[in-house]
Amino acid sequence: MRSILMVTTALLLPVFFAAQAGEKMEPYVGSAEFEKIKKLAGTWSGTPSNAKAGEKVTVTYKVTSAGSSVVETLFPGMRHEMVSVYHDDNGKLSMTHYCSLRNQPTMSLQSSKKNKMSLSYSGGTNLDPAKDMHMHMHAMQFEIIDQNNIVHKWTQYDAGKATGVNTLALSRVK
Repeated sequence: MRSILMVTTALLLPVFFAAQAGEKMEPYVGSAEFEKIKKLAGTWSGTPSNAKAGEKVTVTYKVTSAGSSVVETLFPGMRHEMVSVYHDDNGKLSMTHYCSLRNQPTMSLQSSKKNKMSLSYSGGTNLDPAKDMHMHMHAMQFEIIDQNNIVHKWTQYDAGKATGVNTLALSRVK
């Protein structure tokens, strides 16, 4: 145990001292698709297709980890707040969704044409895709209409079958 602590400390010290010395890490430049997601940084608002009359949703995007991750927060501050983290995995856009259903589906890019990206289930934790509901995140289409408008289409799965598609059209607030 002591040797593990010593090795970990030895590996982390250069990073700590570089940060303290003010050395700048170069920002991460990722896949074309990931770079498009990074440009969404800010606050967005819209109405989900399954919403009750007048119901709005807020979504925020924040670039973090020296530009290597984007955190998407759905329903910030609400009881059912959910987070998705976009990142590149071996040069390919991937995303892990931390769901209010207490599971964490991971998706990876299946196709990309201009401003449309499709991601599909590639694994996850706390779920069996053949039987457990994993809302919205078995398949996802992401369309960037322009710098101020995007559309998500999330396919919900239950018992191994698609049970519906929810569309979320968002406009940039700030």
